[in-house]
This record gives sequence, C-alpha cells and structure tokens, in this order.
Amino acid sequence: MYSTDGSLYQVPPTGVVWPRDRDDVVAVARFAAENNLPLHPRGAGSGIAGSALGGGLVIDFSRYMRRILEIGESTVRVEPGLVHSALNAVLREHGRYFPPDPSNTRVTTIGGMLGVDAAGSHSVRVGSTRDHVLDIELVLAGGEVLQLGSEPLHQLRGLPPTAAVPRPFVDLNLSGVASSADSTRTESLRRTLVSKLGRLLSDSAGLIEKHQPPLIRNSAGYYLRGGLADGAVHFPRLLTGSEGTLGLFTAATLHTAPLPANRAVVVLLFGQLEAAVQTVQAIAGERPTACDLLDRRLLTLAREADPRFEEMISPAAEAALLVETTGFSDREARMRLRKLIDAVRNVNLRTVIAAETSDEAEIEFLWSLPARVVSLLTGLQGTIRPVPFVEDLAVPPEAMYEFFAGAQKVFQKHQVTASLYAHALAGQVHLRPFLPPPDSHSGERMEGIARDLYRLVFAIGGTVSGEHGDGLSRSSFLREQYGDLYPVFQQVKELFDPRNLMNPGRILTDDPHLMRRNLRTVQPAEPPAIVNLQLKWNTEQFTEAASRCNGCGMCRSQSAEERMCPFFRIDATEHAAPRSKANILRNVATGALDPSVLASPEMRELNSQCFNCKQCQFECPSKVNIPQLMIEARAAWVAANGLNRADWILSRAHSFGPLGGAVSFAANRLIASPVARFLLEKSVGISRYRKLPLFARRSFLQTAPREVRRLPVGGSSPGVVYFVGDYANYYDPQLAESLVRILQHNRVPVHVPAGQLASGMAMVSAGDLAAARELAEHNVRELVEFAREGCDIICTEPSAAVCLSQEYPMLLNHPDAELVASRVVEAGDYLLRRHVKGELRTDFDPLPLRVDYHTPCHLRALGRGRPLHELLSLIPELELHTIEQGCSGMAGAFGLTRENFRTSLRIGWGLITHMRASEVTLGATECSSCKFQMEQGTPTPTLHPLKLLALAYGLMPEIRERLRPSRSRMTVT
Repeated sequence: MYSTDGSLYQVPPTGVVWPRDRDDVVAVARFAAENNLPLHPRGAGSGIAGSALGGGLVIDFSRYMRRILEIGESTVRVEPGLVHSALNAVLREHGRYFPPDPSNTRVTTIGGMLGVDAAGSHSVRVGSTRDHVLDIELVLAGGEVLQLGSEPLHQLRGLPPTAAVPRPFVDLNLSGVASSADSTRTESLRRTLVSKLGRLLSDSAGLIEKHQPPLIRNSAGYYLRGGLADGAVHFPRLLTGSEGTLGLFTAATLHTAPLPANRAVVVLLFGQLEAAVQTVQAIAGERPTACDLLDRRLLTLAREADPRFEEMISPAAEAALLVETTGFSDREARMRLRKLIDAVRNVNLRTVIAAETSDEAEIEFLWSLPARVVSLLTGLQGTIRPVPFVEDLAVPPEAMYEFFAGAQKVFQKHQVTASLYAHALAGQVHLRPFLPPPDSHSGERMEGIARDLYRLVFAIGGTVSGEHGDGLSRSSFLREQYGDLYPVFQQVKELFDPRNLMNPGRILTDDPHLMRRNLRTVQPAEPPAIVNLQLKWNTEQFTEAASRCNGCGMCRSQSAEERMCPFFRIDATEHAAPRSKANILRNVATGALDPSVLASPEMRELNSQCFNCKQCQFECPSKVNIPQLMIEARAAWVAANGLNRADWILSRAHSFGPLGGAVSFAANRLIASPVARFLLEKSVGISRYRKLPLFARRSFLQTAPREVRRLPVGGSSPGVVYFVGDYANYYDPQLAESLVRILQHNRVPVHVPAGQLASGMAMVSAGDLAAARELAEHNVRELVEFAREGCDIICTEPSAAVCLSQEYPMLLNHPDAELVASRVVEAGDYLLRRHVKGELRTDFDPLPLRVDYHTPCHLRALGRGRPLHELLSLIPELELHTIEQGCSGMAGAFGLTRENFRTSLRIGWGLITHMRASEVTLGATECSSCKFQMEQGTPTPTLHPLKLLALAYGLMPEIRERLRPSRSRMTVT
C-alpha cells in the first residue's frame, strides 16, 4: 500500500510507522540512525513526483499527527498530518484562512505542502506555502529536535569559529523534558547550523543570484534565495520545499490571512491558444488575483462533465482564461473586472465572455472548472493516456509564448500531443503528454521528452518544478538546471543530514536516469497470475480496472462536501482508503504479489473495510470501480475460506421470509425480546442492540391485487414491472402497496411477476457469487420478457436497482442480463421523469409535517440525483430538510452483525445524532437499511418517501399511523 503514491512510481518500503507525537518521531529517527535506515516522510501520499516513496521506513504523519496546536490572532500552529481544508474550516470560524490553494486541498496535508512548497491558482496574489511559514519544528536524522525560524546572526558572536557540527546522534530525554546536557547540545547544534548555513549562504550569494532567479514559482532544489537577509538566516524559506531531505517536520507555525475580499470572475474563450497566451500579458497590468489557462482538451472534458459548462463553453473554443479580481467592495471588484475585460478587448476583439459574476456561489462553481477537469483528465483510459512527468515546470510569465512555441516543436519531434493547464500569470505550466502507460520498458521515451522540454525551459530562465517538488521524476535534472549552484545544495544537505538518511535520492542524486527507474507496472503478469475470476472480465480487463487508479488520493477525503469512503472517515489509515484495495489487486494481477494473498487473513481485514456502498467509484475522478474489484477479492476469499455464520444467514434472509411470515406472531415477539435477542447474538452473530424489522403476516406477493399479477405482453401500452425486493415483500408490504397505488392513480399499468426472488445484493456484497448468480439467473428469466416488450423495471429499494442494473451484467455473461439492466429504474426516478413530461398528477393534499430526508449511497450510485426529494417538495405545507451527514453505515447486512455494529454506529453517528434532535419529528429515506440506522436509539419514525406521496395523494390514510413515535427499543417502525 505504501509502495505507491500519486506518482508513476512504486518502491516497496522496509516498514511503515504511524507516530502519534514528536517523541515517537524522535524515537523512530534514533532507531533509523542506529540501524542505518533511510526515513521517508509521508502525508496524504498524493504527490505526483514520488517524493513520499522509498525503501527505508515510511513515516505516515496523516493518521495521528493532525492536530491544531494553537490558534493566534494571525497565526496557527499545526502538526504536519493536518489536512489543508480541515485547517481552513476551523480558521474560517475566526474569519481567517491559510492562503495557498493547491487543487487537492481536501486531501493534501500541511506537511506535504511544506515539503514541496505547494501553491495554487492564486499564488500570484498570495504566494506559495513558504511565504506563510514563521517557524518549523525539525527532527534531524539522529533524533535532535530544533525549533527553527528566522535566526539572527548577531546572537552567535560568542560561538568559536571552528565549532563543529555535533555528532548526528544525541541521546534526548524522550519524556518531554530535556535534561540540561541535552538542551546544551541541542542549542549548540542550532547555533552551529545558523553559523555555518549563514556563512555558506553569504559565500554563495553570487551563485544564488545567477542560478536561482526570482521566478514567481520555483520549488526545484533547495530554495536559497532570501535565506540570508536582514542579518538573519531564514530557515523556513530553506526548509519549505526540501521534501523531507533535511529533517522531519513535526510542527509548524503558519501565518494566516483574513478571508478573501469581494471577488469577481470572468471566463474568456479564445479561438486560438496563441491568442489566449498573448492576452495573459495584456491583463497583467490590471493585477488580477488569479489567471488560469485551459486548453481545448480540458474544455471538452468540462462540457462533458456538467451541463452548465456545456451551455457556457462553445465547442469551437480552443482555449479559455479563468480570471479573478478582488476589491474592498463588490462594486470595486466588478469595476476592476470590467477594466480588465476592456484591456482584453483592446488586444483581441474576438474574445468571447462565457461567464462573468461576482456572486460567491457562482464564483466557486467557476473555480471548480480547473479542479474538476484536471481530475477527469487523470481518469482518461486507453492505450494512450495523459502522463504526468513534465506537469510542473515554470517559466518567466513574459516568456510563456516563447515556451509554448518551443514546446510544440519538442512534441512534434517526439510525435506526441499534450494537454495544457497553467497558472498563467505565475508562469506555472502543467503539461501532460499523451503516451502509453509508462513502465520499465517505455521510460526511455518519457525521459527523452522531459530532457528536451527542460533544456528549452532552462534556456528561457525557467525551472523543472514550480509547486509539485522534484521527487523521483525531476531530481536528476537539477544538476543541469543549477550548474555551479548544485554543489552548494550538497553542502546544505551535508550540514543537516551528513549520513544521507533523510529521504535520499530526492533533490540530490547521482543517477542521471532516476526518472525512469521504479516505474509501477500496469501490465498483466506473464504468464497470467492464477486468479479464478468470478465476474465477467478476463485477466487483462481485471488488471486494467485495478490500474485505473493513479493514486491521486482523492479517496482520502474527509470533507463534508463529498461522501467518498465511509471507512476512511472513521479510520484515516492508508489501508482504509479505497486506493489501497486497487494497489493490492493491481499487484496481484501484475505478478508483484502471489495470488494466494487473496485468501490470507490480511486480505480478510482489507475486505472488511469495504461494504460496496459505491461512493468511491461515484466520486473518484478516474471512476475506478473499487467496489467491483473488492467483490472479486471477497469472492476469492469466500472460495478459499467460506462464509462465516452471520454472513451466510444474513445474505439468505429472504429465504426465511415465508417462514417468518407464517409464524409472525411468535417470531415478532422473539425479535422484540431482549432475552431472545441475546441468544440470537450468541448463536447467529446478529447484534442484540440493533433494531430489527418485524415480519408482515402475509407478504406483498401473496396479497398483491390479481390485476397486477397478470402477464400481459404485446399490448399498446407495456406499462411497468415492479421488482418488489425482499424488504417490501416480507417486512413492509405497505411500501409496495404505496407504489402500486401511486402508479395506478397516474394511470400506469403495473405488473408484479409472482415468481421474482430477492435481488441477491447481500450475497454479492458478501462475496458469495455462486449463490448470487443463481438468484440473478432466476430473476432475469422472470423479467426479460417484460424488458423485451419495453417495460421499465421499477425498484423501490435503491440497492435492488443497483444490483439489477450494475451487478447482474457482471455476474451473468448473457445478453438477457444486459437487456434487463437497461430497463431498470428506481421508483422515484420513474415518477420524476413523468413529472418532467407533465404526466404525473400533483393533486396533493397539504401535509403540515417536518420531514428530514437522507440520501442513500446506492441512490447516489445510480447517478440520477434525489428524485423523490424533488417530488416531496411539491407537497403543500411539507417542511423538507436535507440531512448531509454522509453514509448511514448500515450497508444492508453489514450493520446488523455483532462484529460490525460499533463500526456501523461510528460511520453513521452524524446521521443518528441528527435524528435524535428534538426538532426532528419524521425521517425519510428510500433505503430500508438506512431506515434502521435512522431509527437506532430514537423513537422518531422514518418512512419511505413513496408513503408520504401516497398519503398526500389521499390514497392511503392509514399511513398516518406510521407517523407516531415508536415505543419499541428493539424493532423499527
């Protein structure tokens, strides 16, 4: 898992450490020094250059060291594992923020930003990370701890000029209170570093001025410019961007800024890329706060990603500029923007203004354009893909046109094309040439393109890296970029890390071909790994699916703005992140891991951290199908080890439905009995604390009206088919009746095939694919004739809709499964479509109720929005609230077991807490298992939205009885 990051590389580490505090870091550094082990600091592991990889000990700061230590009036002190967006969420409450804005702010850590000197679109106004660092707490290779800020040289007059750097190992007191001797040694080390570094910077001033020009963006090598000024050594400027090669950051004090002033944004479209580049210099004098350039490929992706962008961006546009101005008032910001637009018109009358706004919500939407399309770019698949290896070069802004002209010639020479995204006013250029996925055999071509491009960059005074760092992909080019200054970098390294234990091979390297070493393999093993694949794909397709993950780390997001992985939200470890699953399975498919690992106890633990909610696939920029990969992995485990008792019984709960209904009086009394539930937990593994549903006396399929059980085909109006699902059939027939009555009220013929069985989603999620396949084959036979007649197959349970439409085609290699899948539609989606066409009656009675609505994960996975939420909003007097607390944590059978009960509660705690609020009187959701969680620990009932529609139509007044609070602590309503 830790052998890869967001880069093209793979380097297996010796081990991984998760320190909880500075003392742990000191202990690890001492251990590494004693055993001559390299140390590789890691944050989110989202970097593109390979800075966080290495064969020594990887130190993952993101798991525990993510605290805010102190908030001052204009400063904040933080640990390195803290996520940038999480920091700004807290600072926002104080009216401030940490200004650098890298595109992956939702996952990148402060330590990672410090390591590469991260910047972003607004760097022309707010600068980069190093411009906001006041001091850094640094642990050196031997375990010494130094607090380094701007250190005045005048304090060193008493230091003997021949003082040597103390030995690299210092025996610090790890109790948190250093001894007097330790303090003396540490102070001596600090003073020596200040003295020697100050002397080195002073002696090298001419070289620094010549070889490290004052570019707006430059994170290549050690940043020595400004390191010695005003009689002081400014350590934060040097340490920021050092990629962990000088020491380990354990804390930093950062400068914060007031929240941005009033803003205004314009999107300008151009018929030629050259015209856009020329316009950048024309507007520089207007001092915009940001100016991003996007090429035709990115604009095409934007049009495909969002209908609003499709409407805004003309297909004829070859390039766009996204430009922002600010002002002390909204009027001033808009006036500055109009002045800027006038300047553009003076240069190019054909410029198209696609959007212009000062509304904050619209501005955020427009700024989502570059972030979204660059993410989509990384997800492009095929034999030729955009490869990030020259994605971070920077040139003087005034030389942009010259650079693009030269770059065109380089790409023509190598017969490639590339995508372009740039922070244009800062001269920061992100190029991604389209190449086959790189591996150990194709790295030479990649290196040749890079070398030619970088020589062009050097000739015009640019740099190989502006904000992503050097890592494995660029370090070998620094010797050529910096010439006579390179030995000074070596002396800096010697001062801090004489034994070369801190992230060796980054920034300084003797390997001229480092770029093409250690490229991760994405081709299937030869001969193919012996994996008995149980879904409908071959070895190549399985490998390609796992290799779609580029390691960008967006699946590590814990932002409230997206759901992503429920497990990572409660356990911020790499093995909880979805990309870890793709990594393991890619290594199996490519032969790096033996297939027997799929049956190992370690794999069972990994399997337990995915319950097929599909949110990672839904929100992943590359659309990596982690759920499907994990179904295959879990199936391999089950094939080798079998199902445990709880999973076997719960995945076959539908089999007990008829029996439970037949003896419902006795069965329901047992379900509500604490003693019986205790025995059930001990014997079966179903948690005694989980609220369970009661059996209906008769199933819906037994009581369904005769007219809906007919099988008319070939008529003028095919009508719809209702796939009931086991919950509505055996536990909540009123839900099924609600749908049937609503459809009949709207004159839609309804057919309910009597022979249908449960969807089998519980079996799929458990990995019991043989049993799931039997159910799928049976249901496809029941439904395919209706599908051939053009009938929509309606599901009231989102999981059933997902199973029929997404899982059946992978379970069954048969066109009938594809046909059935193509006709499946969730009930709310079907009704909303009719409403949009004016074919749905809206004669609703007023319902003076407050309803708090939760969106199920599998409804989101269908990609059709929240249709029943929209329909509920049509009911007069109904006060509709949306719960934004992420996944419920139930995931069908997962949350029912004793083993998973507490994990389920942790994941769904935000939802549970919301439902317990005194003002919440009624919940609504389409998912039956989400309903269980919403009613857990509260008497507040939760209903399917269809019931509320049926009630509002006046079709089922008996539903009002379900609005009352529950009196049972053991059962759901």
